[in-house]
Formats: sequence, C-alpha cells, structure tokens
Amino acid sequence: MCLTPSPSLTLHRWLRRLSLPDDDPTLPVFTFRYWFIMVLLSVFAGTLGQIYLFKPQTIAVSTLFILLISYFMGIFMAKVLPAGILNPGPFNIKEHALIVVSSSTAAGSALATNILAVLNLYYDQPLGVFHGVTLVIASQLVGYGICGFFRNLLVYPRRAYYPSTLSSVALFESLHRKGEMTKNLQRFYWITVVAIFIWEWFPQYIAPTLVGISIFCLIDRKNDMFTKVFGGVNNNEGLGVFSICFDWQYISSQGLTMPWATQINSYVGLLGCCIIVPYIYYNNVWNAKNVPYMSQNLFLANGTSYAQKKILNSDFTLNETKYANYGQPYYAGAWAFNTMGYALGISATVVHVCLWHGREMWDMIKTIRFNNRGTDAHAKKIDPADPDYDIHYHKMQAYDEVPLWWYIALLVLCVGYSFYFVAAVPTQLPMWGLAVAFVLAVVLILITGFMYAVTGFRFPTTIVAQVIGGFMIPGRPIANMYFTMFGANTVTQSLALLYDLRIGQYLKVPPKAVFIGQCVGCVIGAIVHYAMNEVIISNQRVILLDNNGDTQWSGQNIQSFNTKALTWGALGAQLFSPGKTYEWVTYSFGLGLVFPLPFYFLHKFFPKIGFNMINTGIICWYLGNLHCRNQLFNLCPYHSRIHVPILFAQVPV
Repeated sequence: MCLTPSPSLTLHRWLRRLSLPDDDPTLPVFTFRYWFIMVLLSVFAGTLGQIYLFKPQTIAVSTLFILLISYFMGIFMAKVLPAGILNPGPFNIKEHALIVVSSSTAAGSALATNILAVLNLYYDQPLGVFHGVTLVIASQLVGYGICGFFRNLLVYPRRAYYPSTLSSVALFESLHRKGEMTKNLQRFYWITVVAIFIWEWFPQYIAPTLVGISIFCLIDRKNDMFTKVFGGVNNNEGLGVFSICFDWQYISSQGLTMPWATQINSYVGLLGCCIIVPYIYYNNVWNAKNVPYMSQNLFLANGTSYAQKKILNSDFTLNETKYANYGQPYYAGAWAFNTMGYALGISATVVHVCLWHGREMWDMIKTIRFNNRGTDAHAKKIDPADPDYDIHYHKMQAYDEVPLWWYIALLVLCVGYSFYFVAAVPTQLPMWGLAVAFVLAVVLILITGFMYAVTGFRFPTTIVAQVIGGFMIPGRPIANMYFTMFGANTVTQSLALLYDLRIGQYLKVPPKAVFIGQCVGCVIGAIVHYAMNEVIISNQRVILLDNNGDTQWSGQNIQSFNTKALTWGALGAQLFSPGKTYEWVTYSFGLGLVFPLPFYFLHKFFPKIGFNMINTGIICWYLGNLHCRNQLFNLCPYHSRIHVPILFAQVPV
C-alpha cells in the first residue's frame, strides 16, 4: 500500500495551499512574550492534564484551546508592552507556534505518574520527591533523545505529513495571514469560542446529562441490556451505542482531521466492538456474567474485588502458595476483549507496515546518517513531481538543524539516570531488562511512527511492553510497570517530538527552537504533573480505589495500569499460557500477523476495488476499544466531505 503519485501530488498541492512555503527567517522566536505565555500556559495545561487523568471520562487538554488563548494573550501583550526587548514587534506565527508546542507538551500526563499513583494506592510505597520528580522528567525526555535518529524517515519526507497536524497548521495560517479571508475566518473563530464557552457550562455543571443522551435508555430505564449496550454517561456503565453527545470535549475534532480511510477503518472496528462485547457478557465467556460488565479492576470468580496483596510476598513478588490458596483473578469480559483487541492490533500493524511500506522504509533507513541536515538525496531533490519532494523541507534549509550530538547528549543523560534509578530504587527491574526496554522502544518508534506519520493513527504500545516484560521478568508486577514505562512511554514521547518537528517544518519554526521548546515544556509539565498527582491522591484516595468512582473523580486509568501490571507482570504464565483462562489473548498476537495478508493479496489481483484502504491494525485496535460514545459521532464531517472535498485529501493507509 505505497503512496501512489497521483494522491500524493493532490496532497502536495493541498499542503502548499494550507501552509504557505514563503518565510521570513528574521522573525524572532524566543521573545519575552514566548517565555511569559509559555510558562503560564504550561503550568495551567499541565495541571488540567493531570486532573483529566483522574476523571470518569478521560480526555486530553485541547490543543485548539491552547492555540487560541495564546493568540489572544500574544496580541494583547504586543499592544500594551513597550517596544524593545519586551516587545520586539507584532506577535508572529513562529513564536505563537512554539508557545503551543511547549504548552501542549506540558499538558500530556506522564506515564510515570501512573506508576507513582499505583505504588501509593495499591502498594503503600510512595516514592520520595527527588526520585519521583526526576523519574518523571527522565522518562519523558529519553524519547526525545532517540527520535533524532529518525528525522530522515519520519520528518523530512513529504509522505510523512502527519494528518492530525493539518487543522492546527490551517488555524495558525488563518490567524496570522493578512487578507479579507483571514478577517472573516477570525470573526467565525471568535464567535465559536464565545458560543462554546457559554455552552460548556451546561454539560459540565448545569445539565451533565447532556454529555450523553440515550433514547433507548429513556424509553426503558429498567432494561439491563439497554443500559449495557446503549448507556454510557457514567463510568463503566455501558458502550454508549447511539448515545447523542452534546459536549465537544468528548466528541473531539478527530473526525475533522483524520483521513477518511482511517476513520472508516475505525468505524468497522467499533461496530465489531459493539457486537462482540455484549456477546461475551451474555454468553458468559471468561466468566463474564459473574463479574461487573465493564471494569478495569480484577475480581474473584464470585465477583468480589481481588485483593492483590494476598498473593504477594513482602517484596511484592508473586507467592505461588498464596496464589494457589486464594485463587485466580478475572477480568471483566469487556476489559479482557479490550486486551485481546490491542494484541491483535499491534501485530497486525507490524505486518501491515512491512507489507505496504517495507521497501520504502528500508530505503529510507539506509539513508540515515550521523549528520544534521539529512541525506544528500533529500538536499538534491528539487523536482516537485518527485514523491519525496517537500517544499517546506527545502525552505527549512535556511535554518541550522539540531546537531545530532544534542540528541545523543540528552539520550545519554536520561539513559544514564534510568540505570541509576533502577539500581537505587527497589524497582524489581534488572539492568538487562532496562536495556531491552530501550531496544524495544527503538523498534516500536520505527513501526508505529511510520503508521502515525502516514495515517494519523498512533497505536498505543503499552500492551507490547507489558506482555514482553511479563514473560521476560515473571512474578514481578512492579518491574512490569517500569519496563512498560521505559519501553512504551519512550515511544509516545519520541513520536510527540517528531510530530512537533513536522509542525515546525510547515510553519518554518527553527528546529533548534522546537527542540528547546519541547524540552522546556516537558520539564515544566513533569514538575506540575508530580505535584498535582500527589495532591489528588492524598485528597481523593477512597474514591480512586472505588471500582466506579463518582461523577467527578475516577481511578479507572490507575486501576487499569495496575491490573495489567499484576496480570502480565506477576501472573502471565498463570492466566495467558496455553490451556489457561485467557489463552486466546496470547494467541491474538499470532492471529494479528495473518489478518493483513488476505487484503494485501486481494489488492494485487483486484487493484481497483480499494483493498489497499483496509488497515487491519486500526480495525483491530478499535475492535477492542470501549469508548464507543466518543467515536461514533465523528461521522459529523460527512457533509463537509461531500461539499468541500479538497479539505479531505484521500491518501491510502
């Protein structure tokens, strides 16, 4: 499924219209306005992002909100500050983009805080302030060090266009480009912002029912099946099929930015999810009817909560005798299928990328050099008809690239601290296990990064790290958490920097500025995340340990992370080996390797039908995705796709 010249050129023309290749290298970036607004918004976004981690419906801090509020603040400061060092001129697109890059980096909750929460809530082993803060910082920055080696593959080529960047790039251009069109668009944005501000008070505080209204549940409130299939306003209530959501936070803008083929694949997977999950429950697969319908916790066979400390030694390793006496834990049926879907998805993604993009990946891997600018081939390609030609990349030649030694120095510093941390803190993780985690991260960055750059879909890699860590280091749940953090969170952070480097390429922000802005935002965010994590846990401990939480707080993300660490880290052989209760979860890794093959060969024989648009990795991931309510309403841009087709360039995935 290689990108064919025709759709690629269509995309190229659209990218030229979306982001003008013209540039003024003299525009200042690290201004007083940047530092002031960036620090303020980084603290705010980091606080909000960590709070969202403990909410019943997990959502992310909106980049659109950060983009717009920073624009208001920048324009205001440009008008009121005296000219000079504090105010070097009009608020420009580059400093604006860098503010958003830094602040959005701070907004994303760090996986290390999940470990700190689990250790505190489930093991009564809170980590000290020094080790806690430095762990969060090092685990977030290590991915940035690795991604420097993948710029030639995942940033510079035109095919690595990152679909989810396009809406932000379009808004940047509209806000800062002069002309009547910009004035009209700005007026539309401001009206929308005011309307959303007023409206959001209703679903958030005045009438929370507006988050999800189910006609079926209103017709028969006592019907248990209706609640499980069509309900979903409350945490772990139901799948939310056909619920009508009036809160844009949950609807999200994903449907406006993802390629059409990516969305169709996700809808196919969600349809399967809505059929299979109720089937599992009502047919009592995996003892599903004796435990809650949806939950991230573990349970005994009779449905009571599983007390994990009863099977662990004092050093939190597995005690086989205690386990035999206490009994095995059970997932909720929906959560078990969620794990199975992720297992299918990651292996299908590996095969899909190798089949459709293997040759071009290998050709580009061979071009990786230990230099700053990229390959000679990139620098010499000036033919716009060439599939690798990117006008934005060539305009960026006016700026100094980030030296490779910057990435190496950051990588050495963070990896070195990680080995120190493993030696100084009782993590249960051996040194060789940490090394394997980093090697795994490099492999996953290559595979999932290519998928992300081309389709806009970023596959979660936590399940891979949990499984590999569990079978390599059995009987140690805490070690599994750390292995997952170093193996999977590193991938997330690396892809985040690659994503921002691409935004910088579209908007002509100097690469060194993007790198520094990311690192600064990451450090600020890490400190804020740690502080908020401690405050929330100390004040909401009882609610976070409850299976369902309440309408304001929920420990579902922490519960799920702890559940996977215990089952894969301590009980992998007891639960997932052949002949055990969840053996098919393990088999799914093998099944996923087969799923892409039929569509690949069908496309070879019938190239005009469109089998190349089928991405089994995305389908399988959404097959196990339980947040159906938030996804089904992404059908809303259908009208726009019919009447404004240029907004949705068709690119095979």
